[in-house]
Amino acid sequence: MSTPSIPFTASPSWPLPPGMRATRATRALGALYQAQPQATLSVPEVAVALDAAGVQVNRVTVYRLLDRFAAAGLLQRQIDGARVTRFALATQGYDGAAPRFECGGCHRQFRLAQGSARMQAALRPLLRTLAQAGHENLAVDIAVHGLCAGCAHPEGAA
Repeated sequence: MSTPSIPFTASPSWPLPPGMRATRATRALGALYQAQPQATLSVPEVAVALDAAGVQVNRVTVYRLLDRFAAAGLLQRQIDGARVTRFALATQGYDGAAPRFECGGCHRQFRLAQGSARMQAALRPLLRTLAQAGHENLAVDIAVHGLCAGCAHPEGAA
């Protein structure tokens, strides 16, 4: 995965949650996901991208930033088939249940927008029933696993 260029001075287009300071690292993390809204990045990938943007933070700080953004609902935590935790820009409403495709070869992930509306409509009664039963903070994570075109047909990917 290529490291996106991050305009560190850019401020995130979403409001930061109460108590979260707009530090240089916080702004750079927001800018990273603005630059690549479809990205699902691991902690090491985020650390490399921040470093490339001139924001030097240690791994613990990267974990804390990602955890805070996920707890605030700005990022969505996903665990891929290799058990690597990845973070993607959270979508609002039932769109958070958008399915994704994960390649078993390169572990890249792609959001699948097509068919998402029908799947979300099918999930609404289930989520409503769970909420009526008193369950809270419901999250749906649907992943389709296989090989992406580049891994399945490497001779065609040049």
